[in-house]
Amino acid sequence: MGLNGGVVKPLGDFADVSKAGIDLSLNAKMLLNPKIAVGLSAGYMDFGQDDKFWNSANLGKNTVNYQIIPLIFTATYFIQAYDLDFRPYASLGFGYFIYRNHVDFESANPAEYPYNNTASLEYTINDNKVGLIPSLGFLYNLSKEWAVDVNAKYTYIPNFDEVRSVKQTYTHVADAYEGDKTRLIENYATGFSKIASASLTVGLYYRF
Repeated sequence: MGLNGGVVKPLGDFADVSKAGIDLSLNAKMLLNPKIAVGLSAGYMDFGQDDKFWNSANLGKNTVNYQIIPLIFTATYFIQAYDLDFRPYASLGFGYFIYRNHVDFESANPAEYPYNNTASLEYTINDNKVGLIPSLGFLYNLSKEWAVDVNAKYTYIPNFDEVRSVKQTYTHVADAYEGDKTRLIENYATGFSKIASASLTVGLYYRF
């Protein structure tokens, strides 16, 4: 069992709306034989916002983050090396990805809703998808119980809707206003149809 941490960089269209962030994962592996292991992994990725995309209109300030929680099954093949303490491997993960995108828009116009055409608001987009994480790395044994893990991995999550409906909530509302404080955007553009990213992480493993 091990804990990894490192950096993750968005790729493709997803890189147009987000920027590099952190990648954490808790991993468990069980050897079936000296070369093959199966396991489970639970992770957390947090991406920042691309300011050129989110704050170029000068109507106010968007504070945006993208979060992904991978829950995956992994299969790992260990490659034989001359140094028995050095164990390079190739791995493939397949499973379920929980996606969350939260946007908090602070309008440059101080007037409150409904007296402001660009009123402050917030909204959250949640989605669940199936995806893949192939990776290459190595374990280096520090002792019989402890090992260091270094890996590079690619995350691929397809089938996102480029256009979808989003419910937004106004955050600065006039006290006298008693109407609906939300609005539904029917044709909201997310900016991507799939998520791709590359990660480099380092971890510490313990053998039971």
